[in-house]
Amino acid sequence: MKIKIMKTLLSVAVLSAITGSAWAAGTAAGTDIDNTASIAYSVGGTSQTAIESSEAGNSTPGAGQGTATTFKVDKKIDLLVTGATTTNVVPGQTGVDDNTELNFTLKNEGNSTESFTLTPSQVATGGTDTFDTSNCTVTTPALPVSLTADQTIAVKVECDIPPSSAVVTNGASSLVDLLAEAQGAAAQAAADAGADNPATVQTVLADDTGTGTDGAIRNAKHSAISTYTLNTADLSVGKTSAVTADPENGVSANAKRIPGATIEYTITVSNAAGAAAATGIVISDALPGDLTYSSCSVSGSGIANCAEAGGSITSGAFDLAAGETATLTIIATVN
Repeated sequence: MKIKIMKTLLSVAVLSAITGSAWAAGTAAGTDIDNTASIAYSVGGTSQTAIESSEAGNSTPGAGQGTATTFKVDKKIDLLVTGATTTNVVPGQTGVDDNTELNFTLKNEGNSTESFTLTPSQVATGGTDTFDTSNCTVTTPALPVSLTADQTIAVKVECDIPPSSAVVTNGASSLVDLLAEAQGAAAQAAADAGADNPATVQTVLADDTGTGTDGAIRNAKHSAISTYTLNTADLSVGKTSAVTADPENGVSANAKRIPGATIEYTITVSNAAGAAAATGIVISDALPGDLTYSSCSVSGSGIANCAEAGGSITSGAFDLAAGETATLTIIATVN
């Protein structure tokens, strides 16, 4: 019996049977979506046996006579790297586990388990990046890392911090980029480009643009930046000299730096406001051979003593907190 659905059709019921799991990122790749429709109708006022659908068309009434329309859920590749964190460091910190961890996160926003590589790099100097790190390494997790759909993992990167210099000073910043890439995803998406095939799992790239190292949407990559900021001492050392007496003018404002004159050196060490404390500071000054040492004295924060040996004057070790100053005074005679 063949049935044509015309004005005698009274109702159509759609029945769906969907197998598999649903994720926040979407239904899992490879899930079979099975869907069957049925029609209920009457002829001459008499209800007839329902007819189920099939892709080729079914006209046989009765349960189980139709076949489900089926397709497989395709694979969506999507990933997200987040950074924007700041780690305070001091010049000269080197090596893994040296308290130089930069923090990132990687999230698999796709609908399948994927393996990812992670590559850190130093952002080129310019703008807020004022110094360069080196030897940047992903210390957590082990690579490559496999993430299930919707899984997020913490990523830690450590770099070597250069020693103090004209640009490696308190408050200076260095930007480090982390690039994540889904392994093999770009090639698979290229192979799957073209017409849809409902019977196979095809790959679609869905990632957004991250930083410049990513550079494009839908390339199975994403990246973000975190920042090192130097939080260190900001020391300044000044040295002045004054003549306080000479053999001709005595102790006088008119004293000159002639042989026999008394010279007073004042060495001042200060740590800027807002800087980190400096510890173990030692002031050293080797007098030239044309001067003969007479005495030394100290004043200010933390500094306790000084001594001379072989023409070199050295202070005892002392600390300076932010905003503090210490002074070493040396008295010598011009030969």
